[in-house]
Amino acid sequence: MPIIEVLPLIEHIRVSRVRGKTLFEMVASEPRLYYVCEYYLTIADQLLSQPEGIVPKEMSDREIIRSKNENRTILKKLTEYTNKQFPLGG
Repeated sequence: MPIIEVLPLIEHIRVSRVRGKTLFEMVASEPRLYYVCEYYLTIADQLLSQPEGIVPKEMSDREIIRSKNENRTILKKLTEYTNKQFPLGG
């Protein structure tokens, strides 16, 4: 599955969930949060353009977090392997 966008770890995303509001609703009272919404707008633009091979799938918060942790583990192993195969300065 291609990666469309990487969301940074932003406390405001968690706060919006706790408050029961979307980030877009929170922007009305806190305009400085607009930059966070930009990430979601980019994802929406890409999905609405219906790129070939991308079929969105609804995921629960738990699935998203698990998937993110699995990707971190894979990236860590790949980095370790690459560093062993191609050491810097040697």
